Amino acid sequence: MSLDLEMVFSFLLGGSLTHGVWHSYLFVLTVYPVAVCLFVYAVERWLEGTVSGVYRFFRFYPEKVRYPFRTIYLCCLVGGVSHVFFDMWTHEVSSYILFPLVTKNPFWIGDWSYVVFALMVLLSLYTVSLWIKQVLIHRTITHSW
Repeated sequence: MSLDLEMVFSFLLGGSLTHGVWHSYLFVLTVYPVAVCLFVYAVERWLEGTVSGVYRFFRFYPEKVRYPFRTIYLCCLVGGVSHVFFDMWTHEVSSYILFPLVTKNPFWIGDWSYVVFALMVLLSLYTVSLWIKQVLIHRTITHSW
């Protein structure tokens, strides 16, 4: 999702709301995971209390708040690659997918992109169901004493 900040920055600077170089495999395999990882790593260490409060507000109950650098990096890498992977099937004007090798999106599947959207909705619903299950389990554990 942080990759989509590219469109916000572009719009605020007078550009268009289209995907740019941030939505390329080149970017998400190099710059993106390092930049986001360094940011998350620093926030977890400097604002540990605030991060814990945010977790509690959203009813996330992780075993810990501070994660090793390699774990954060791997999550950023997988998140960036999966974001571009799903976008490449659903956005016709994503011309940077294979930047600098190709200048248009060769993966655009037209009306079939609705299948990808449906898959993303199902994955999102599954994620929400896991979150609700985790909240209910935590509530049962804390109220059973």
